[in-house]
Amino acid sequence: KKKKKKKKKNSALKGEAKKTFKKYAKIKWTKNNEPWNPKSDGKSIFNGFVIRKFDADDAGVYVGEIFIEKDGESYKCEVEVKLILLEGSVRLNIANADQLAKKQKAGKPLAIKCDADIDNVKLEDPKSPDNVNWYKVTDDGDVLLDDTDNISIERAKGSYTLNFKNPTADDSGTYRCEFDQQGVDASTDVTIDIKG
Repeated sequence: KKKKKKKKKNSALKGEAKKTFKKYAKIKWTKNNEPWNPKSDGKSIFNGFVIRKFDADDAGVYVGEIFIEKDGESYKCEVEVKLILLEGSVRLNIANADQLAKKQKAGKPLAIKCDADIDNVKLEDPKSPDNVNWYKVTDDGDVLLDDTDNISIERAKGSYTLNFKNPTADDSGTYRCEFDQQGVDASTDVTIDIKG
């Protein structure tokens, strides 16, 4: 019972402190040395501000100045917050490169698995196979691949996979897995040799 009374007393004191803060305190914010209003920039305010979806425009140096005037006394407190946007990076790797280095049999289903290690890059749909592009590298330029009767592109268990349902000798060559989103790009190649 004593504990319950103590909690009620503490919560009452906190409530009074909040009322006092709201009544007498004024907060002014600047962002990169310019006057800034969190509310006008779409940020929620709760004795400060909340950034729910951080993007490049939110990076900067924020300074909050708190002014309290009560009973003829003035108080000022300043807090500085630096928000840094970490640079995104992507590393691609052909997971089954060792297996693909051997000669492949025509007519036998074949898969090229591209693992993507993605850091600090926001994808619209992380499960979409379209987060990477597949190309066949030729002397006349790279040919962008898409689903056909013989080829399908999938994403499963963290890998982006280029599948050949019924590969032939004509499918031999170099293939490229490429990521290019949010200003971050990476690619990796693999060469396959299919004997007819």
